[in-house]
Amino acid sequence: MLAAYLILDRRLEETYYSAHYTIKSTGEALLPTLLALSAAFVAVLGAAVIVVTLYVSHHISGPLYAIRRYLESISRGELDFHPKLRDDDQTTALTESLAHALETLNTRLISIRGSADAVREASAKLPRHLEAADATNAECRRDLSELLAREDALVRDLEFFRLRAPAEKP
Repeated sequence: MLAAYLILDRRLEETYYSAHYTIKSTGEALLPTLLALSAAFVAVLGAAVIVVTLYVSHHISGPLYAIRRYLESISRGELDFHPKLRDDDQTTALTESLAHALETLNTRLISIRGSADAVREASAKLPRHLEAADATNAECRRDLSELLAREDALVRDLEFFRLRAPAEKP
């Protein structure tokens, strides 16, 4: 506003004190200056909007792209990473939640894998015991076959995941 006053004041003085002047209405004298000031204001405001938009979009779309890559890795069974984004990004809380969920899933799957290994060791002993026993019946053998088949399916499903040991730091 101050700039407009100073510019318009100078413009009116030049108009009225020049050697060859014609008296114009105030609107005719001020219109070109007001248009120039308005255009300059719109240009500065437009540049500021562009800069702020680029800055904000960079700090939102970049992290969302990274989170998308992390989720794609999880869908492929890769759980051996630690999601990390820049500290000043807008989605830091979302990344922290993703890291916590990933750590929980990783820990539970490691526990399940340990249990599956224990089941595998125990079930590997059973056929030897059944062969040694004289009173082994067909129903017991059928149940053992079903147990071994389920164990194999469990181990195959667990092999899909690539896990990180809980003590490891990223």
